[in-house]
Amino acid sequence: MENRSEQTPHEAASSFPRVPGYLSVKEAARLIGVSERSVYGYIESGRLPGARIGNILVVEAELVNKYQRKAPGRLRVNTPVWHVPPVNNLQYLTSITVQIRQGQHERLDQKLDEIRTSGKHLLPGTAARYIVRSQGSADEVQIVLVWRSAIMPPAEEREASLGALRADLAEILAWETAAYKESQVVMHA
Repeated sequence: MENRSEQTPHEAASSFPRVPGYLSVKEAARLIGVSERSVYGYIESGRLPGARIGNILVVEAELVNKYQRKAPGRLRVNTPVWHVPPVNNLQYLTSITVQIRQGQHERLDQKLDEIRTSGKHLLPGTAARYIVRSQGSADEVQIVLVWRSAIMPPAEEREASLGALRADLAEILAWETAAYKESQVVMHA
């Protein structure tokens, strides 16, 4: 009498030959950074299409590589009108108002586009970075930086980052006219 036992899905997956363009649930979980159980849930809910090859559940490798995980936790139903930053992650604001050198408006636009596309001057520790053209004075820009205390680098490192930005824009902005303000955010929307 022949003694045949059925393979578990895990045993079947490990003995199943690789199919180009497809990943096992285990491989997909590793690439997405979640548990196998989560991947099964994604497939069941339709967020990640799966297919069966024999008794093995697989997903397309391309879809796994493009998959964007949702933030964990419950979605916020009501956004608070005003929010006080947590004590262990205070926010600080650096505001710099500076004049644009005569005839450098177009060059400023080109330089800002270059900075944006190359990912330069990200200023580590900032939660937001803005360069604003003043509506009241066409020859003035304001640089607004929002820092988070939990990831805010030491003052020397912040100054070095700002120094690199100043050097890159030295021929365009008149840094000798710059007015600096440092503030702590006490409430935000």
